[in-house]
Amino acid sequence: MALEDYGWLDRSIHRIAFGTKVPQDFLLDMEERRYGDHIARQEIVSPIFVTGLARAGTTLVLETLARHPQLATHRYRDMPFVISPIIWRDLSGRFQVAQEKKERAHKDGLEVNTDSAEAFEEVLWMRAFPDHFGKDGIKLWDTLPSAFVKDFRRHMQRVIVARDAKGSAQPRYLSKNNGNISRLPALKNAFPDARVVVPLRHPLDHARSLLKQHQLASQSHAESGFARSYVSDIGHFEFGDVHRPFLFEGMSEIVRDYSPDDYAYWLHYWIAAHRHLAGQSDIEIVDMERFTNERHIADLLARLELDPCADVVRSAQEQIRPIKRYDGSPDADAETVEAAMAIYEQMRNRKDCLL
Repeated sequence: MALEDYGWLDRSIHRIAFGTKVPQDFLLDMEERRYGDHIARQEIVSPIFVTGLARAGTTLVLETLARHPQLATHRYRDMPFVISPIIWRDLSGRFQVAQEKKERAHKDGLEVNTDSAEAFEEVLWMRAFPDHFGKDGIKLWDTLPSAFVKDFRRHMQRVIVARDAKGSAQPRYLSKNNGNISRLPALKNAFPDARVVVPLRHPLDHARSLLKQHQLASQSHAESGFARSYVSDIGHFEFGDVHRPFLFEGMSEIVRDYSPDDYAYWLHYWIAAHRHLAGQSDIEIVDMERFTNERHIADLLARLELDPCADVVRSAQEQIRPIKRYDGSPDADAETVEAAMAIYEQMRNRKDCLL
């Protein structure tokens, strides 16, 4: 659901939901009392986490995978009570109507409606770890408390039940959450059988896309206080007035020396993020240039041990378009460009990179 589609009532419900923890906790308790036994019976096997810096192609990969009947993920309809998706589905169902797809606020050609997959998982992390979300940036996670792991697993069960994944022998949880780039070792330790999918985009193109989106978001936030509060409420701190970088090694110097209004900031941010990613093992890297041009949908499904669903492959191949390339010379010094390209080539030549 695009922000411009939020009417007075939608905005009022959103403000109530995120004004305090009380409304969210109330519905969560109601959901537990009504569906607790059903939720508990849902087994969690090999969840899939799609993550990376924004604008890498995470949404495209999410939409591709979300077509698969074996996978359950958040939908726009889960807003604003994303932590209790089953009971909110029941309460809001009578008011839900079919909606035509329209281009999302990112102005990137991707069209969405209320049934589209979306990233709302970060709400859980902000509730559990408020100290990690500082004004200067978002701290990285090394480990996760067992109590949170239990709650997170319960949330995965809720989402699967909310999607009512009938006809699937073993439904699996799927999430797209750019924030998970900051907690990969902790996630893998907590869920050893999880699969992590990391889209990889050409750094010069990626940095330009990040800058463009930051400029669009800054304009949107200046024009609409609701747009600004909406992204803050759901933990989307990637761009605009609410931008908070993930505090990878070296980010304090990057924040000190560059402005998010400059291309150089985003290219240095890309380097810091992908140095971090390059040090991670047991991840599935998707080369987005090759993936969107050659459309290796079946290979991706096989890599994730998903059934080779012909309908999923065919529909995804019909929708995917080559990822946008930018013309012109980079707005950064040669040394920085060389450093970014070296990391890019290293990652796309790894054996765990989908060709």
